[in-house]
Amino acid sequence: MRYGVINAMAEEKAALVESMVDEKTTTIAGKLFHHGKIGHVDVVVVESGIGKVASALTTTLLITNFGVDAVINSGSAGSLGTDLRIGDVVIADQLSYADADARAFGYVYGQVPQQPARFKADEDLANGLSQAYQEVTDARLVNGLIVTSDSFIASNEQKQTILSNFPEAQSAEMEGASIAQVASYFDVPFAVVRAISDNANGDAGMTFDEFIIEAGKQSAQVLINFFKEQA
Repeated sequence: MRYGVINAMAEEKAALVESMVDEKTTTIAGKLFHHGKIGHVDVVVVESGIGKVASALTTTLLITNFGVDAVINSGSAGSLGTDLRIGDVVIADQLSYADADARAFGYVYGQVPQQPARFKADEDLANGLSQAYQEVTDARLVNGLIVTSDSFIASNEQKQTILSNFPEAQSAEMEGASIAQVASYFDVPFAVVRAISDNANGDAGMTFDEFIIEAGKQSAQVLINFFKEQA
């Protein structure tokens, strides 16, 4: 079993790469892929860059060049759930686009034409990550809907607009749904795990800068524990 892990930013992948042994690197289309072992599991870690296009490209490269059996997206996100605090973790059961609107053609808000309204994460993979999380930290864990857009949510107005369309959404980020869409094309199981770095409000920019490293470590530790349990 070989896992592929996609992080948007260097701060989010650092702890994973540090835990890797027998590391080798390959660069494709400007993306640096780290392949080696975490525990006894084959893992490929890559920084995609921010946004839907960058993450979709990276997912395609990861699957087609490294033959991964599952894709995990980890990193940080803004909180949409009322009970979530900085440092808590959201593991997606579903993902949707917060900025897709083709309702004029009979689709629901968030649904890209000819795609499902929501992309369902692999249940076994999500459950395994949830179990690994509970063994490494006592911070709050929520399983739920994560929404993706090409906007950093940094105002209450943006946040409320999302919640008006997705009242059950737990967090907002910029890569998860596009990774899920590409993985679905290839019929590769996927999961998304995100640590909360900000509250997706007027203070989001400041709190994100302050907590991004810790949020990256938090989500990475879930994966490290998960991989070590696979031995």
